[in-house]
Amino acid sequence: MKFAAVLVIAFLVFVAWSGSPATFAADGHDLSAVNGSVRAEPGLTYGKLSAVNGNVRVGRGAVADEASTVNGEVVVEDDVKLGEVDTVNGSIEIGEGVTVSRTASTVNGSLEVGKRSRIGGDVSTVSGEIEIQGAEVAGTVETRNGDIELTDGARVVGGIHVKKNHGNWGWGKNEPNKIHICATCVVEGDLKFDRPVELRVEDGARIGKVIGDSVTRR
Repeated sequence: MKFAAVLVIAFLVFVAWSGSPATFAADGHDLSAVNGSVRAEPGLTYGKLSAVNGNVRVGRGAVADEASTVNGEVVVEDDVKLGEVDTVNGSIEIGEGVTVSRTASTVNGSLEVGKRSRIGGDVSTVSGEIEIQGAEVAGTVETRNGDIELTDGARVVGGIHVKKNHGNWGWGKNEPNKIHICATCVVEGDLKFDRPVELRVEDGARIGKVIGDSVTRR
């Protein structure tokens, strides 16, 4: 009887844990939630961090192959190492000294990359502002309806691309996208604009070729 009672208690504890709004896991494990948030503990190593309706937070110094959610934000604290990070409806906030070996992307939401961080692939949004603060992007910075701001000596190797809206889907804004490049910033690749933009390049900035028929320089 005592053994049966212990089994019942263990089962109830497991059910209560699995239904909690935040889910945790030990080193090297995948971590996921459907209706709830996911939190990777600082300094630990994980596989895939994922949520459907909830936020994902990656603690300082943690390591993971992927951090992603569908409806929620992703917050990456300082000195984290990731393979990629993405969300559909939500923002992405990447701290300082972070390494993302592949891509960082969101559909509806802003994307911010902090100082001394490095993104090995593209940084992209559809409808959301992109801010690169003293970080390096080895790929291209891309958006359709978002503004782009490079500050604090940010460096983009692959260039900037503002794509056309999906007009048939009813997305987009009428006013031009605003692109700002600081005096100490570098864009090595082309700046390609498929829709109207307002481009402000501060004195001292180094940029590639500007391609586009509707570019207003500020």
